[in-house]
Amino acid sequence: MSQFQDLYNRVLSDAQFRSHLASDPADALQSVGITPTDDLVAAINSIVANVEEIGKDLGADIDLIGTVPFAT
Repeated sequence: MSQFQDLYNRVLSDAQFRSHLASDPADALQSVGITPTDDLVAAINSIVANVEEIGKDLGADIDLIGTVPFAT
């Protein structure tokens, strides 16, 4: 399995990791053996901001930290 697939599966299945990734992407990536480049950290921060904005647009409290309806 690729590093991306491992990361994707971890985000879907581990709420604590998802929270860590949203709050400190560089550290979370390092914790799973991925070197956090500036571009990668910026991309993750952008995803977090976009998900939060979608939640606001829908009038819902949706975020990546724990209320996204991911499988756990």
